[in-house]
Amino acid sequence: MNSINHIRFFSCSNYSKDYRGTCPTRHYVRADSLEQVLLLEFRRMSKLLVSDEDAFAELFAQKTGQLHQQERSHANTELQKVLCRMEDLTRLYERLYEDNVSGKVTDEWFLQLSHKYEVERMDLKTKTARLRQQLAEADSAEQDQQRFLRAVRKFLEMDTLTAPLLSELVEKIIIHETEGTGRNRTQRIEICYRFVGYLDIPEAPQSPIYQEHIRQGVEQAFYTA
Repeated sequence: MNSINHIRFFSCSNYSKDYRGTCPTRHYVRADSLEQVLLLEFRRMSKLLVSDEDAFAELFAQKTGQLHQQERSHANTELQKVLCRMEDLTRLYERLYEDNVSGKVTDEWFLQLSHKYEVERMDLKTKTARLRQQLAEADSAEQDQQRFLRAVRKFLEMDTLTAPLLSELVEKIIIHETEGTGRNRTQRIEICYRFVGYLDIPEAPQSPIYQEHIRQGVEQAFYTA
């Protein structure tokens, strides 16, 4: 954060001349403007959570790639089938071994069947690992969702911004270059939330969420995208 005449602002950390980055200009945003944008955006998000928590949860689930309940149930059912089949193979192999020892099954037939059982067992082992990974990812996504929801609810109780709350909700903020001149100046701000990235909160598209009077004849509108 920098300051000029007590006006605090954030300048681009990707400016090509200062930081060997990719941005062609040294654009910036005032700290007080950014704070207002964040407050309004959090309030929009909180409003959706209060009015329709299921819709909010679904919005989060879509962004995180969380398994839907039906998919999760299917993965768990498939896992149980695979585990049961592996137990069956164990019993079949033991019976085959006993039959071979007693002379009911020839050595040649024992080798063929035991090889077949082993190939299937290895395939099932791979499938088991994949299904368990799917379920673990679903559990992790659900935990992330709950942590994020708790942070949003904390904001509902406070309705103010604090450094700890920002760290719980926001991963990074991308400030785009200002466009237009005079009363037609606009600037796009991209808020990337933790566990989810950018959230497209349902509302009238392309409408500014904050308008600031910079100086006489100059106003600036801020968008989130």
